[in-house]
Amino acid sequence: MKWDEAPLWPVAVPSMAGFASACLPHLVDGIPRLFDWDLTTPFLSLMLVSLLLYFAPYPAGRNPELIVGTNVGMLLAFVPQLVFFVWFVPVILFWIFQSMYVWKYDYPAFRVGTWIGLGAVSGLFVGGLFAHFVL
Repeated sequence: MKWDEAPLWPVAVPSMAGFASACLPHLVDGIPRLFDWDLTTPFLSLMLVSLLLYFAPYPAGRNPELIVGTNVGMLLAFVPQLVFFVWFVPVILFWIFQSMYVWKYDYPAFRVGTWIGLGAVSGLFVGGLFAHFVL
C-alpha cells in the first residue's frame, strides 16, 4: 500500500494509543497489573484494540494482513524487553526511521502493520516512562 502524501493517522494514533494505555493504570484505580509489571495489561489492551484497524481508512482498511502484521510487530517490539532492559531504545529509533519513508513505497499490508505495531509499542514505552516518573 502506498500513500500520495505522508498520512498522519498511522504515525500519531498508534503511538498516542500506546502512550495513553501505559498511563491509564496509574490514573485509574482497579486496573489489574498482570505478572506484576506495569506494561503487561496495557500491552494486552493494545493487542485487542489492534482489531479496530479493520476499519482503518483507505488504502489500509479492510485487510486482515494489517492486523496480523500489527500484532507481530508489537510482539517483536515488546517481548525482548523482558530480557533486554534497553530494548525500547532501538525500537523507538527504528520506528522513527521507518516513519520517514514507509509511506513513500508500495509495501504490503503486513509490512505496514509491523510499522504500526512498532509505533504502538514505542508509545507504550514512552508512556510507561512518563507514568513511572511523572504520574
